[in-house]
Amino acid sequence: MPGLSSPIDNQADIQEFTIASFHLALRNQTTTCTEIITAYLARISEYNHTLKALITVNKNALDYARQKDAETTHLVQNDLPFPPLHAIPIILKDTYTTKDMPTTSGVKALKSLQTSTDAVVVSKLRAAGAIILAKANLHEFSLEGATISSLGGQTRNPYDLTRTPGGSSGGTAAALAANFGLLGCGGDTVNSLRSPASACSIVGFRPSKGVVSKEGVFPVSETQDVAGPMGRVVSDVRTLFDVMRDDDIKVPPSPSEIKGKHLRIGVLTSYFGDFNIPESAMINQTILNALQKVQTSSSSPSKSTLTLEFIHLPQSQTPTWDVPTLRSNLDTQSFEFRTVLDSFLQSPSIQYTPHTSLSSIAKSGDYHEAALTPVFHQTLTAEFTPSSPEYRARLQRIGELKASVAACFEENALDALVYPHQRQLVVEVGSMVQPGRNGILAALTGCPAICIPAGFSSPSESAPLGVPIGLELMGRPGGDDRLFDIAEMFESVIQGRRQPELQGRRSHVGPADIYFGTKL
Repeated sequence: MPGLSSPIDNQADIQEFTIASFHLALRNQTTTCTEIITAYLARISEYNHTLKALITVNKNALDYARQKDAETTHLVQNDLPFPPLHAIPIILKDTYTTKDMPTTSGVKALKSLQTSTDAVVVSKLRAAGAIILAKANLHEFSLEGATISSLGGQTRNPYDLTRTPGGSSGGTAAALAANFGLLGCGGDTVNSLRSPASACSIVGFRPSKGVVSKEGVFPVSETQDVAGPMGRVVSDVRTLFDVMRDDDIKVPPSPSEIKGKHLRIGVLTSYFGDFNIPESAMINQTILNALQKVQTSSSSPSKSTLTLEFIHLPQSQTPTWDVPTLRSNLDTQSFEFRTVLDSFLQSPSIQYTPHTSLSSIAKSGDYHEAALTPVFHQTLTAEFTPSSPEYRARLQRIGELKASVAACFEENALDALVYPHQRQLVVEVGSMVQPGRNGILAALTGCPAICIPAGFSSPSESAPLGVPIGLELMGRPGGDDRLFDIAEMFESVIQGRRQPELQGRRSHVGPADIYFGTKL
């Protein structure tokens, strides 16, 4: 199957690299970090003009690569283990503050915002050996799922250039799908790690709330925000998560595999689309086919030590788990956004910012008005504040929802829930809203959730492989490692990822001409 090929002859083959394959190549001295970073930069130069996945490339990337090559030589000569992310090129959603690049949240009014320190997570990545290669585009302020911003423009889906990549972490997802880097970090307030994972045939993981530090990351909601990892395979995402998670979180030992276990997976039938709508029926069938593969595999003699049971849950729950109702009656973004953003913009770590409040940004008009959701306008009014009675009522409803989810897991002895992340395919470019996403249940309850590739829609002229479809698994709060065990098993059976077919278009920006802070 043809994939994205390197635009420069004799460049290292970087397509579909995993941590394991990259580290093996370094240890065997079949390539160097400098060669790999050079190849990624050439690839970005070739394809980012079309995809608009990245806002900024780190001007120091090659210097960092040369440092890693020196470290590699020392480690190999002394037969020492590599740090977990040694020399790994990582793409950050442009909400993670970095001391060597601006951080913008995609907003033109904030294009020169610079911090003196890295976000806590970024410091952890660097300490684990990673190279921060680039900052990715996102939906303006992370407020929706189409990944269009005043600074980065409209990111396009590598599998169908007429469609968006989902969002809000869509730039990171598109970049990873197109092999611009090896791993990525995004954020998730409602759907934003899993929606683009579903749309771009990658893996996106929303950790349990409180497990990964949010310090130094542009916020939207204190109640719902998490920072999380993205990648092309579950094992890589798991390694990245292990680095990202807080050191003081006590994690119980988790087996590396789940053979010999009896798994009970709840099929959330109410989160499937309408079978009378052809597109929804096709998505439903793709997910059901994937589940059938897993069921069949668990019943085979070679996997006889693992038994798996799918429990089809009732259509209705009390209180309701209905997605539109949860969005209307429990979502806290409008009540928290202004407060948390103002606090962030006034942080002592910010060296320079042209604006210190959301009101100031609103007055400037230097943002993408059409990309903004009602959250932006509501949060600027007196009605939508943390002191509002409605806000307190929403927090109470969230507590009731958490209790309902916990009871469902307990009463049915479930290890996880499963459902399609999206009931509809990712929307076409021009739409500012992505309907049909199912991510809010995990966002409100603090449960971990992971989206993995499940398959594709039928091929079309604009989508020669079809449009990606993602399967979501949700676990119990704090059950992140158990959920990874299950996701790795599902992934090994479904094998739903394919590389995109994309024709390159060389931009006038070459690897030596990409500067930090320059919009690509």
